[in-house]
Amino acid sequence: MTGRMIVWDYNGTILDDTEICLEIENRMLRERGLPNPVTLEDYRRNFGFPVINYYYRIGYTFETETYEEVSDEFNLLYEQEFPRMKLAEGFLPFIDDACAKGYEHVIVSASRQDKLERQCETLGISSYFTELIGIDDHLAGSKIDKALAWQQRTGYDPKDMIYIGDTVHDLETAAALGITNYWLIACGHQAEEVLRRETDRVVTSFKDIKI
Repeated sequence: MTGRMIVWDYNGTILDDTEICLEIENRMLRERGLPNPVTLEDYRRNFGFPVINYYYRIGYTFETETYEEVSDEFNLLYEQEFPRMKLAEGFLPFIDDACAKGYEHVIVSASRQDKLERQCETLGISSYFTELIGIDDHLAGSKIDKALAWQQRTGYDPKDMIYIGDTVHDLETAAALGITNYWLIACGHQAEEVLRRETDRVVTSFKDIKI
């Protein structure tokens, strides 16, 4: 296909959910008697993909419960807290401007497909996107395979694409797609210092992204 496309991450980029994720994690740590609280600064310095490695870093051993069981609990609590979450500051003006300039949009997310679709509908943003692409489970694994399958199916040229995310995994996904015009926003799930160790294409606001 031809045309200009922006590939979006969802959690931490479009959806401002970082602090509520941290609240949930600290609640779960307290209930297990594990060291807490994790501060927002610690969270952003230590978070990463695969998420199971992050859980090990904050004290989980998975000796008495599985990662899948912990993920189930986290996702149940996340769903309960979702009504408190909001769109990231500056997202709507930015995407409205991008649409006016002729860009199409797709989300590629490590969220489970049905959850991604339901949340975007609730947030009133589904109509902005030609596709919403999530993963098949709730374990927050790599989304690269899903992104590559979408690219192969649609045929978008990487030279006509921009990628916007908030983690090093988004940088890896952009690289897998061959996209060199990417931006990482340092107000989501990873700290600016973490992102800048990998690239200088880091901003702190949608206002800093030029398209």
